[in-house]
Amino acid sequence: MSEERDALDSLREAGVLAGIGWAAKSAYARAMQDYDPEAGHGPGVVGYTAHDLLKNRQDRVFSCGRYAVSSPTQATAGMDVVEHGLLPGEYETMPRIAPGLVTRSNLNGSPGWRFANLRWLQASFSFGGVDEIPWPRKSPTKRGVASQPDPNPEPTLFDLDPSFSELASELSDGEDDLEDLITLVVAHSVQRELNVRELFLGRSRLNAGGGRAWYWKHDLLSYTPGNLDRKPRPALPAPRQGADAVADATVRLRRHSNEGNSK
Repeated sequence: MSEERDALDSLREAGVLAGIGWAAKSAYARAMQDYDPEAGHGPGVVGYTAHDLLKNRQDRVFSCGRYAVSSPTQATAGMDVVEHGLLPGEYETMPRIAPGLVTRSNLNGSPGWRFANLRWLQASFSFGGVDEIPWPRKSPTKRGVASQPDPNPEPTLFDLDPSFSELASELSDGEDDLEDLITLVVAHSVQRELNVRELFLGRSRLNAGGGRAWYWKHDLLSYTPGNLDRKPRPALPAPRQGADAVADATVRLRRHSNEGNSK
């Protein structure tokens, strides 16, 4: 089984893809609603705001950060804290994912989340340019992640690019199983005038001098488990109508508020 199929199937079955899909839909719906050029907002406000909101929404749906709970048995309290600040109807459509299934896994200060041996960071890109993201011009952390070797053959600690090895030694949450840890990227974008967005998950590739930006990537707005070759298609954000393209998780647990901040 390829790394792509294995990762997507694992994340889908755990409800993680549903959680990321909901988080991105909620983040962009709120960012687009709050955008007001008459108030002085510039063209980049939606993207910057959605990036921060995506981090917040992932913490909500995965019970991380200030939305963390100490145990699943306490997940029946504090629902108002998770719901507060969401648009009408969003809490009702939020996938219910068992607390502790996904944990925070920051890399060098860059927000990250982890399920099993899969970690993902988030990155924005210019709409329509997902295949040309210039990773060499991104932050040192993003450059390091893109320096991971081709997943075929399977990467090992000794194959890691020196820049990534240096970054890995500074993991903010102190993982001790680096050799098996695969770091992915959730890439997101929006076309404000057309009100369409893009959302991808994949293994980034350091494309110095040009070339493809991914070893593999998949469109989370058109995710179907049996068709990994389906071409990406932008989706209309609809905060008050319907469900997102990724199915809800089956676990149904509520949450208890923990006001402590994550790393």
